Amino acid sequence: MLRRLSPLARLQPTQLRTVSNGQKAWYSTLNDNELEGLNAGEKHIYSKLKEALTPYKLRVADVSGGCGSMYAIDIASKAFEGSSIVKQHRMVNEVLKEEIKGMHGLQLKTSK
Repeated sequence: MLRRLSPLARLQPTQLRTVSNGQKAWYSTLNDNELEGLNAGEKHIYSKLKEALTPYKLRVADVSGGCGSMYAIDIASKAFEGSSIVKQHRMVNEVLKEEIKGMHGLQLKTSK
């Protein structure tokens, strides 16, 4: 018997990440519990970007092993429409300029 699948629009993007105890866990930042599972640094960056750019997709991950020196950010926002990739990255960098001063690196993926 075939089951009817939910429309793709209802699917929540997920990402495999390592949580504080070293185990892998799937998480999504596009639901009501969007900050659940994020560490303090990830929550801070997530909140600043959400407030400033009102993204419809936002993922923030500390990829430095938990020390907060390098983050990976995947963000999509209507605020980026009509802007080049360089301009989009500058917009994110402007929002996070104080935080970036204390980082070793930043992996940034933006989309409209």
